[in-house]
Amino acid sequence: MSEEPRRIAPPPIHPLAALVTIVLDSFFGFFEIVDPLLLLFTSLGLGVLGFLSTTFTQRFLSGDSWGAAVAKGISMGIVAGIPFPVMGTAVGVPLLAWAGVSQWSKLPASRNNQIVDEASSAPRLTDGKE
Repeated sequence: MSEEPRRIAPPPIHPLAALVTIVLDSFFGFFEIVDPLLLLFTSLGLGVLGFLSTTFTQRFLSGDSWGAAVAKGISMGIVAGIPFPVMGTAVGVPLLAWAGVSQWSKLPASRNNQIVDEASSAPRLTDGKE
């Protein structure tokens, strides 16, 4: 009986949306230093940007329905809009890691790579100077 390789489910959020959340989260460190009074407007603006970017990424890159894309956009927009430069990173990094591990688990096992096997057994091209 052949053992089937374990597959890890893809993350619920597209890796690009997780990366955008991390990038938006990094802006809070700058705005907290420059003018803490702008923090409310910055929080709202970054939350809206997080919502829009996640919604459109989920809809057009992941192929989610509009309802699912908006729900994920709201959750990631709230995470991006929390005025601490740690929250988006704390959520985005595990999602990116999950996406990487999910893709890594789909790679072929060692000694099971058809392209390399075919290339190694094919005759080599020569320039005729043998």
